Amino acid sequence: MTCSRRWPLAALALVALVTLWRLALLAFDPPNLSFDEAQYWAWSQTIQLGYYSKPPMVAWAIAATTALFGEGEGAIKLSSTLAHLATALLLFALGRELVDRRVGAWAAAGWITLPAVSLSSLMITTDPFLLTAWAAALLFLVKAEKRGAGVNGWWWAFGLAFGLGLLSKYAMAFFLLGLALWMVLQPDARRLLRGGGLWAGLGLGVLIYAPNGIWNALNGFVSYAHTRDNANLRGDMFNFGKLAEFVGGQFGVAGPVMMAAILFGLGLGLRRGADPRLRLLSAFTLPVLAVMTAEAFLSRANANWTAPAFVAGVVLASVVLGQKAPRLLAVSLALHLAAMGVLYNLDAVRHGLGLTESSRLDPMKRIRGWDVVGQRVSAMMADHPGARLLADERKVLATLTYYVTPHPFDAVKWNPSGAIHDHFDQTTRLPPGAGAFLYVTENPNEPVSVLSRFEQSRFVGRIDDHLSGAYGRPISVWWVSGFKGYRE
Repeated sequence: MTCSRRWPLAALALVALVTLWRLALLAFDPPNLSFDEAQYWAWSQTIQLGYYSKPPMVAWAIAATTALFGEGEGAIKLSSTLAHLATALLLFALGRELVDRRVGAWAAAGWITLPAVSLSSLMITTDPFLLTAWAAALLFLVKAEKRGAGVNGWWWAFGLAFGLGLLSKYAMAFFLLGLALWMVLQPDARRLLRGGGLWAGLGLGVLIYAPNGIWNALNGFVSYAHTRDNANLRGDMFNFGKLAEFVGGQFGVAGPVMMAAILFGLGLGLRRGADPRLRLLSAFTLPVLAVMTAEAFLSRANANWTAPAFVAGVVLASVVLGQKAPRLLAVSLALHLAAMGVLYNLDAVRHGLGLTESSRLDPMKRIRGWDVVGQRVSAMMADHPGARLLADERKVLATLTYYVTPHPFDAVKWNPSGAIHDHFDQTTRLPPGAGAFLYVTENPNEPVSVLSRFEQSRFVGRIDDHLSGAYGRPISVWWVSGFKGYRE
């Protein structure tokens, strides 16, 4: 077997094995749902063109997998694992299209083992679908550009990917910044502005996205407002500590070797006389990294907000390391596989090392125990027939909507201000005279301000047997009836 065939086969075998490992975890030992995941599942119960904080793709994907495989946590998370598999295969094709099969193989292997991907594959979020669409759009852009500026089939494929990306997450709009930077760095690419292909593709993308835009217009542009609020540029500015934390987090997201190689590759791709292929990959890596780093300094930014940068970034790193330090590629891959093994066997590793449970050592700390809470609240609701679920926090209401059985889809969020801050504020109401509720709260004190607004109330119980380690708060449950209204 020639070397040119050995690399692709080895990479595809690794992609397949890692994916099977993840599928086995989802089938036999899936993590609990986070409150965001539970909320996305709740969205999937009604197919819409948009939802409070996100475009609809994540809910559509959950609806598809749960229709086929049931309502278990693994079925809800399944499409995330499959999306990352698709992204790895697209990066293989992109690396092969730009350079050769060997680069494609390293890119696919690098992606499927990326630390952030190892974590994301066991979670259902908007990112996996965005990243698949981004990788497809970049691949189709490369193929279309090679065939000229006029309209051809690859431009339509590019537009389809761009539109589906916008339906996945609004961060797909950053792709346009990459496109613009590419044309600045590579003058030859500007000929695309004079042809019809690029404009046809972008037009198709906007057309595919349009239903969500119309939904937003009919719903007060709530998704756009949420995205704006996430930027939080009205808070404290110039945070050197958060900037350092964010930059350090990028080496955790991509792995230390891969991140260093991406930065080195950017240096090569942005210099005068650089290889056009490095310029292309740098153009679709730099803008997201730069914008989110500035956001972290001016306000705050989560480490995963740079995720689209790593689509081209992984290919860029594979080109650079493949040419200059191929052994480091193997080292990076080994580190990623080791990190994956620890993450997927965290309890066994902790017990093997004799470590006690600690929130600092547990990336799953925010989701542990909610299945137990759901069982306890289910029993309490069975003891109070006719009572509906009421909660004062989105995370409590979303998570219990999933873990309480039967699912309390008529649950209500306590919202005395009337402001719309989340899906439940938007979709639930508590009118005066409403009947009985089980009020669930993490408030450690007696919630006098809530109880006083009901004709009757009594303490039902406290739930704390789900707590472990140093993270989490007890749950208090109250029976209330006869809502008098939020104000006198």
